[in-house]
Amino acid sequence: MANVAGVDLKNALERKTMLRPNKIINGLNPPETGAEGVWFWQTNPLEAGTKVLSEPENARVSRLLLPEKRDLLSASLAERRHLLAGLLGCEPAGLRIAHDDQGKPGLPDYPDISISFSDSEDWNGLALFRDRPVGIDVELVRPVLWEPMLNMLAEDDEADDIRAILADRAELDTFFRCWTAKEAILKAAGTGLKGGARRIRLPFAFISSDTDHFTIEHDGLNLAIDTFPEDRLILSRALAV
Repeated sequence: MANVAGVDLKNALERKTMLRPNKIINGLNPPETGAEGVWFWQTNPLEAGTKVLSEPENARVSRLLLPEKRDLLSASLAERRHLLAGLLGCEPAGLRIAHDDQGKPGLPDYPDISISFSDSEDWNGLALFRDRPVGIDVELVRPVLWEPMLNMLAEDDEADDIRAILADRAELDTFFRCWTAKEAILKAAGTGLKGGARRIRLPFAFISSDTDHFTIEHDGLNLAIDTFPEDRLILSRALAV
């Protein structure tokens, strides 16, 4: 697995503090079995062992038309399995990963464990916690047609705040930090973006990058939100507290 990064947040959560992820390069320091936390990595199709994929995963890969896209997806799914298997102490090929009607992933053989996945181009994210819902989203900061997306993301007054900040900045970090935070919240709630990002109002201090941490109540969950800018990548985690 290439360029994997992770952090064990159990003690930090008990202290209600925020820790940045620690990078693990080229799989030299894989996370210990039983760890909880958030990991992200850049996929290398040449290094991943893809024979561990399930039939549904292979079918998903086969639906892609471009060979390079198939190779990238196959590798990222395999790396995800290897990472999960290491955390759980099981064989990657035998690990059952299911999705409910809303698309939320789960582990049928480990019902007390909450997981969340995300990807952006060749970057991937994975979160695993016990006995509490979690959601993550990872996005590579890149040029996008953000105005139509903003209408789906935010109500008018919040969208105006985001536009005002973007007008003074050359990059789209502000847009992606808001996007990742809201998607992480909706994933923790089990709905993903289908749950309605416009229903969530972010603190202005977060939108303006004055803080990377806040708490929010959403759909009956009390969630701690932490966002980790990492070079051109932004990762947000929503964790029930």
